Amino acid sequence: MVSKRVVGKSVKIQRKETKNYLSNFSAASIFTSLNASFFAFHHRLLRCVSRFFRATASSCIASKNGYKKLEKHNKKKRTILLDLDETLVHSTTQPPRGKIDFMVRIKIGSGIIPLFVVKRPGVNEFLKRISEEFRVVVFTAGLEDYASQVLDKLDQNRVISQRLYRDSCKEVNGKYVKDLSLVVGKDLGSVLMVDDNPFSYSFQPENGLPIKPFVDDMNDRELMKLADFFEGCYRYEDMRDAVNEFLSKRPV
Repeated sequence: MVSKRVVGKSVKIQRKETKNYLSNFSAASIFTSLNASFFAFHHRLLRCVSRFFRATASSCIASKNGYKKLEKHNKKKRTILLDLDETLVHSTTQPPRGKIDFMVRIKIGSGIIPLFVVKRPGVNEFLKRISEEFRVVVFTAGLEDYASQVLDKLDQNRVISQRLYRDSCKEVNGKYVKDLSLVVGKDLGSVLMVDDNPFSYSFQPENGLPIKPFVDDMNDRELMKLADFFEGCYRYEDMRDAVNEFLSKRPV
């Protein structure tokens, strides 16, 4: 027979593990939101430097808009890399006030922690639209145990061709960077990454397309704006030119 002292000690250890996990989970979300402006500045600086060296290293035929555009549809299928948390969904350890789309359960020590997931408005239509012309990859800094469950429920139509998790990221000063070359090698003109944290694509800043973090705004239309943008990307020989023009026209 197990004594009350042993049971109490076991419960106390489990509570401590749960508290530490929830603290890390919340801290990661808060860190991403609070540092968005700092990362945005860092991203713009890196983008300028990267664009300068690319421009001087290659001789491009410019159109009247300053970029080389393709007159005919390029049959080569290009790649869109998508972040998960705060880009496609928002997950929380406490039930949100509004709608919950689904739940996942994460094992922490000997306990199970439920996470409540809210899908960003338009995410299903967005994935369907871009998958018609692009190869869709999700690259997240989330742990596989959590992210794989979310993607299983999110990707009901199986349009996501590849999943990359935290173990595929590179840690830089305690932060996670996603190296696009793991997916496309040296062909960086054929790939873009959508992420609410610009530091995530700081290795290839010209390939990054920042998006406003999603938490609970059910009137959010950011994914639909991106879907419209992606439908016109094949006019550009290099997708980095497309994203540069898109960002130049977007209100600050």
